[in-house]
Amino acid sequence: MGRYRKPTIRTLWLGEAMREIRDVAGLTAKEAGIHLGRDGSTITRMEAGEVPVSEDMLHAYLEMCGVTEPHRRTDLMTIRKDAAQAGWWDGYTGDVVSTLIDRAWMESRATAIKVFEMACLPGLLQVPDYAEALMRARQPGASEEEITRWIELRMTRQHVLSTHRPLKFTCIIAEHLLRERAGNDETMKAQLNHLLGAMRRPGTDVRILPVGTCTGQEGSFEVFTLVDPYPEVAYLASSAGDICVEAEPVEQLAQAYDRLLDASLDPKASKKLITAERDKL
Repeated sequence: MGRYRKPTIRTLWLGEAMREIRDVAGLTAKEAGIHLGRDGSTITRMEAGEVPVSEDMLHAYLEMCGVTEPHRRTDLMTIRKDAAQAGWWDGYTGDVVSTLIDRAWMESRATAIKVFEMACLPGLLQVPDYAEALMRARQPGASEEEITRWIELRMTRQHVLSTHRPLKFTCIIAEHLLRERAGNDETMKAQLNHLLGAMRRPGTDVRILPVGTCTGQEGSFEVFTLVDPYPEVAYLASSAGDICVEAEPVEQLAQAYDRLLDASLDPKASKKLITAERDKL
């Protein structure tokens, strides 16, 4: 029996695709297991993203189900490889919730990231002192080791903005966040200076949503456009826990994002407002 692991968004995508092609082939999990020399429960767990799928196993699975279309086979092999390949983010498994590990992976595979933030300044644009102040306020019982690991993860995630691969990063920040203190005045001044610096980075667009604008949104969210063969995904943050969604909910959030962008200040006005708030410190 394969070893159990907590599913990631990658293993869930692979498992769902495997289950769909098995259903199309008219096979039960038990029948597939007999054909592949596995028991039905192992097949079910593979399709649930709980058991690793080897390259040979996926080849055999596709042959069994009659999947011959080259592009489809290549896509599934790519997903399998990504699901099996460990990244730097996997070193934080157990330190943070699994959705944050998925988020770091998606950031590494994104060609475009759209962020709407109404709870705190965007994680990819935070300076360490601001991040630390925020974490201590939200998790007062956290140990020093936990705080250090969380800051380390957040700062490492920011490398996606400085790599050579093209990434379009757009963020809409609720105006009130420019005035909400996380840490002391020096921390906030450094943070706002960092935002201004980020606005000069090619491919980065920072906008401010004026106070009093009706957002129609209950919380912060992000929309990821990923490299092929992955779908567009949205990441929703809440105090009850973060979730990833696909398909129709993503389309709705993408449309909501466009409306928020239309209601936001243009880049020049956004820069002027951030500068004014910084100069008050």
